[in-house]
Amino acid sequence: MINFSELFIIPIQYVWNFLGTYPFLLVAVAISLIIKTFLLSLFSTRGFRASRISIPLILLLLVLIGGMTEDIAWIARLIQNIFIPSWEKVPTFCARMGWAFAIVRYQSLALLIETLSEKKPKLRLHQVPFLILSSLFFIFFTITSIAKFNNPTKSLLQMKMIEFTSMYLLIPLILTSLMVTIWKLRSLKTPRIIRKQLTILIRYLVIPTVAADIIQTYPFNHIPLLTHTYSVVGISTITLTITIYYSARKVMGLRFLNLYEHVKSPKGFNFMNDFKNVLEQFSHVTNERELTHITQNFFKDAFNIPMRSTHLYIRNLGSYEQSELLSHLDNDESMVENFISTYNSQNKNVEAFIKKQKIVITDELSFSNFYEKDTTREIILQFLYNINADIFIPVYDKETLIAYIIVERHARYKDTINKNEFYSNIDRDQMVVFATYLGNIIHLLQNRNLNTLIAQEKDLQEELYDKHQKINQYKESIRSFLRTSKERKIGIVFYKNRRFVFGNQTAQELIAVKINTHDGHPITKAFKRVSQQALEYKSQQTCFVQNEKGNKLVLLAVPNIEQNNVIITVYYPEISDILKKRVDLLSDPTKWDYLLYLETTKSGKLIDQLIPGNGESLLNFKIDLLKIALSKKAILIDMPNEDVLPTVELLHHISLRENLHVLKLKNPAENVEIAVKLFGLNPLFGMEHTKEKPLLEKLNQNGTLFIQNIHHLCMETQKHLTEFLKYGLYRPLKSDKKTTSNVRIICSTDKNLQTMVSEGLFSKELFNELNKTQLIMPSLISLPEDELTNLATGFSEQAIKAKEFKNLLELTESDKRKLAHARPTSLQELKNRVQQILSKKSRKNEMYEETQFDPAYRLTDPELIEAVQLGKKALKNQKIMALLWNRFKNQNKIATLLGVNRSSVNRRCKEHGIIP
Repeated sequence: MINFSELFIIPIQYVWNFLGTYPFLLVAVAISLIIKTFLLSLFSTRGFRASRISIPLILLLLVLIGGMTEDIAWIARLIQNIFIPSWEKVPTFCARMGWAFAIVRYQSLALLIETLSEKKPKLRLHQVPFLILSSLFFIFFTITSIAKFNNPTKSLLQMKMIEFTSMYLLIPLILTSLMVTIWKLRSLKTPRIIRKQLTILIRYLVIPTVAADIIQTYPFNHIPLLTHTYSVVGISTITLTITIYYSARKVMGLRFLNLYEHVKSPKGFNFMNDFKNVLEQFSHVTNERELTHITQNFFKDAFNIPMRSTHLYIRNLGSYEQSELLSHLDNDESMVENFISTYNSQNKNVEAFIKKQKIVITDELSFSNFYEKDTTREIILQFLYNINADIFIPVYDKETLIAYIIVERHARYKDTINKNEFYSNIDRDQMVVFATYLGNIIHLLQNRNLNTLIAQEKDLQEELYDKHQKINQYKESIRSFLRTSKERKIGIVFYKNRRFVFGNQTAQELIAVKINTHDGHPITKAFKRVSQQALEYKSQQTCFVQNEKGNKLVLLAVPNIEQNNVIITVYYPEISDILKKRVDLLSDPTKWDYLLYLETTKSGKLIDQLIPGNGESLLNFKIDLLKIALSKKAILIDMPNEDVLPTVELLHHISLRENLHVLKLKNPAENVEIAVKLFGLNPLFGMEHTKEKPLLEKLNQNGTLFIQNIHHLCMETQKHLTEFLKYGLYRPLKSDKKTTSNVRIICSTDKNLQTMVSEGLFSKELFNELNKTQLIMPSLISLPEDELTNLATGFSEQAIKAKEFKNLLELTESDKRKLAHARPTSLQELKNRVQQILSKKSRKNEMYEETQFDPAYRLTDPELIEAVQLGKKALKNQKIMALLWNRFKNQNKIATLLGVNRSSVNRRCKEHGIIP
């Protein structure tokens, strides 16, 4: 028959015996020693930085040193038992010294808990006999350890002294100190923080230490499970290690021994999550009464303070004389006003102290004053006691006190269950930030300027979005380097007598081109150019090249003058390689990070595809384009009309928005039809116009609105658009109801808006908003010739799909001179001329049919370009096929674009559920 009691007891007995094994004890005691050493280093480092070293700090260090000595004694004994059985002298010496320092530990612990609640610790009468006895015991064990080092055998006297010492430490010494400390806490006016510190120390340090030593000293022989003494040592060591670390962490957070300036928070700080709702509420405040409700809710949600315990008082000194004002205030307000008026005129130190602290907390002030008495602190403390406040938060507008927040005394303590009732450094920061925003709101309310706050909030959101986008670009850029640095490859190529010799296999893998055979290949040309320059100028030369896989490589040529050859190293570029090549071309060197994004991110590659030129003017324009694309601000584009739409499509694509709506204005709008289309109309004034949603509502969250020829908008529409750009809110025509929308606005014009403003034909306010973010493309007519030819070369490389024809069809110097002589006015015109030249060359060389021009060359939409580049692979992508169907609504056009059969398009559309 199964004995269930045995099934339950046997596993417990096994675990209990394991806890008493020597290896387990060695590990447990070693961890205990490491933690105590860490705490000793932490407390001593911070304590000795203070202006004066306190007695409690010295006692605490002695407690830790005593505990470390006992751990060392245990480690020595366990090493003897496990590894060196004959090693008796040193473990015995350590054990005797362990008993000596056990007396130091207990005596220091007893004095620590007594002196912690005293401003100036003094030696009390009841402590004298204990100090004498402890000293005698310490001397006895120290002398015995040294004198009988060669005699490890324990004498009867030593056994009796150990037994007597155990009884002395555990009962009269520590028990007396506990009773005296508890009596002090009940009878004396001690700061709450110190009372909390003592509670933690007694509960989690003193009591567990005494309990563990009692169990180890007096094992319960009549209980079979506890007869294994080493198991008791193991479990007590683990428990004490945990409690010591926990108590140290807790009291350090409570400004233990005044080592920190403020109470520390045990939790992380997430300001945006806690404060974003308050910002939204602030944006809708219409009167001062609403601020009281917002303040109470914020303090309740963020700090667990009951709503009834938080009070906001807004001062209205301008409304009454001082004597008349006090008659209109309640008791707390009267006391605060008396305090402010008295000490602002008589004691400037009080005013300066409050301004410097920004927030006054009673418990923290009382704790600081306990250790270092100060007249200013005492005055403010008495004031806080008079108004029964835990916290006093002044709210300033510049240097003027316009309001204050009072939190009632013990408000958090009364409603707190198993939570920290003190206010941490993070709580302080949140309160200070809240008070700063509150001061701005009160100022705006009193000056009737709410729109300023709304505009500031919109600017803040745009700035946060811009920072978020920059971080994403930075991460993508770093990932591009990490991919190539996982396996760092460096190829070696030698150049001599017009021939290249691969120095290692890595070079052949990276290049994958027979550079001695394929003379017309772009990689071969790059190798020849950099090698010849290195020989000619007798200096190091560098250039970038793309391999067959499309990865960018660096060619670094170093001339060997003695051997009359060149050593070329081939490797993936690093950040420094990319920056030093083009950073000198930047008009603003602080934009080097955008240069990095331009070279390494997907957004940068799209911009480089639109403008494949790298001269100074074009590079700075591309960086401005990338910077604007990563923001969400409204944009005014100044460039040739043919280039506007491709640029808008690029901005829309980089912004990761889904819907692009183009509003092309051909003639000046003489009525409000465009305004209704953009903002909607009050339902009371026209039911037929309210059936369709306004564009700012339809495109909200994921849309871009492009307004071409914005100068054609009527003045009424311009006024509404200005309001939306400034505040992020729009109003339907003939309505005061405001609605939020985050549609991105892009505008273009071929007129001089500054002239139209001066003539009264365009809104000055709208011009000022649009003028904040302008994208001005450098004119191709005035572009330096080398930049124009570089741009044309880039377009020619894009146009030819088959690489084997690039050498035959590349632009000659004559072609480049023709393009420079008859300057194109736009990028699209330059692309068309380049393709015409390439087509003419292919016919002349009788290979027009064989030449494969890239079908994506004439496209400007990045999404369509991606689809064309994927070719038949795009059929498997449901998102791309849905995009193509929504764009063309014709299977033949989609098939022609992708270069596949119509039946394939039809089958895939049905599989994806795009068509029935």
